[in-house]
Amino acid sequence: MLFEQAIANCIPNYTRESDSAHGESLAMLDYKDELKIKNQAIQEFWEVNRLAGNPKPIIASPMPRGYRTTSKRRVAMVPGNLQFDRQDSMLEPEEHNKIYNLLFEKLITPAYKPLAYALNWIIIRGTYKYRVVIFNIKKIDATIVRKLKQISEVLQQSPYHVTAAHTYVDTTESDYYLEAKRPTEGLNFKQLYGPREMTLDLGHFRLKYPVTGFSQINESQIHNLIKAAGRMLGLTKEDKFLDLYCGYGLFSFALGEAAKSVLGVEWEGPSIESAKASAKFLKKNYRFVAGKIDEDFVQMRLPRPVPGEPEKILLDPPRKGCEPGVIKGLVMRKPVRVCHVFCGTDEIPAALKEWERYGYRVREVQPLDLFPGTPHLETIVTLEKK
Repeated sequence: MLFEQAIANCIPNYTRESDSAHGESLAMLDYKDELKIKNQAIQEFWEVNRLAGNPKPIIASPMPRGYRTTSKRRVAMVPGNLQFDRQDSMLEPEEHNKIYNLLFEKLITPAYKPLAYALNWIIIRGTYKYRVVIFNIKKIDATIVRKLKQISEVLQQSPYHVTAAHTYVDTTESDYYLEAKRPTEGLNFKQLYGPREMTLDLGHFRLKYPVTGFSQINESQIHNLIKAAGRMLGLTKEDKFLDLYCGYGLFSFALGEAAKSVLGVEWEGPSIESAKASAKFLKKNYRFVAGKIDEDFVQMRLPRPVPGEPEKILLDPPRKGCEPGVIKGLVMRKPVRVCHVFCGTDEIPAALKEWERYGYRVREVQPLDLFPGTPHLETIVTLEKK
């Protein structure tokens, strides 16, 4: 069973996420009702798929609406007509909608037609205090650069706290808007104004990360995510902490103080460089390595565990899950505990059955609502050797 099907079983006349505006199929519900439905759905999903363990009640999001710090709009020009989604989103901050409307009013004018034809996406990223606009374009020339500079001046003068604007060139016109294969020749990223990095303030420390790097879109829920992962992983000063798919080091820095050592791994180089810079600035003796996390990398390139030194692993792969062979490779390291973070609920059954096949049992299941208004959950599963 798919998780969205479990959601649909709880709601009469459910509209599929793919058919709803911006994928907000649950946004019209009262949040208490939404949480009740999701708790029922995750229990049904677990039972129908015959999974070990029992999910705990979902940790609610402090901000159930208006929480998305990353949003996007596809831009397309058909002859004489600009196609641009101006529909307001209930899950995005009000400022995002206002910025999109401001840009649309510029792009429909004849003066900005060259830029309108060049655009793939407009992306807004940032925090609840500031915003960064990224123009994803399919080509770049002197005219387009001039128009980008002009529209950047409009953003700087707006009241919406747009602290930076950048251009990202994607000649493939990918649906992934930031994660497509970048051009191998010529310019692929242009700073229009403002810093090239963004910051995440976690109270007792601050992390920087690339403007095109991954970060959680629900800033209000990050504290609960870190707190749950820290409790479930249970690091001690005897443990070596392996943080896989570490990004710019969110879990490494938030949890690593409790461990004997920290090793973070991420495939994307710029994020790892940000993690290294943060370690240097915060004076942490943490190690960060860039590499594609697959079976060969886990078995051949990761430092081998030292006998007698317990290792605990946290892995937070993308929604599609781990590459084949990664779980097998991690099992060979004999970690005393693993926290597997699932961004896609539908990936859980196959992964848990693989862990169990290799001798690991489910110790705890903690879902968190990182995506209110949608049929998605973030779920942390703790596993230990049987």
